[in-house]
Amino acid sequence: MTRNSALLALPYAAVLVLLDLVLLSQGGRAIALAIAGLICAVTLGWGGVRTLSQGSSRLLSAAWGVAVGTFWMAFFSHTLSLNAGAQSPYAGGMIGDGLLTLVFGGLLAAAITGLVLSLSRRSI
Repeated sequence: MTRNSALLALPYAAVLVLLDLVLLSQGGRAIALAIAGLICAVTLGWGGVRTLSQGSSRLLSAAWGVAVGTFWMAFFSHTLSLNAGAQSPYAGGMIGDGLLTLVFGGLLAAAITGLVLSLSRRSI
């Protein structure tokens, strides 16, 4: 199951980098949040490669934990701003509020799945 988590981490990191670049190009994301997302993507990629080559999953589990925390904050702060009727700090440009909510929710669900898989020590 740890191998599955590592295999999930590699495309997840690539999608995270693309999402950060799209949100930065729209001017709707603060540079500090983009740097945090890129650090998360780099550690997920590094943890995934390290787990696939060496079998150790501690770095991968830590990176998934950071991803869960990051997207927990992003998803719920985004939905809170939508419920309050305020402009979302992430929205604008080519990504609308509804699509962005689905993207953040999907990334949060994938991060929770990756964390659970990385914490299980069984190999299937």
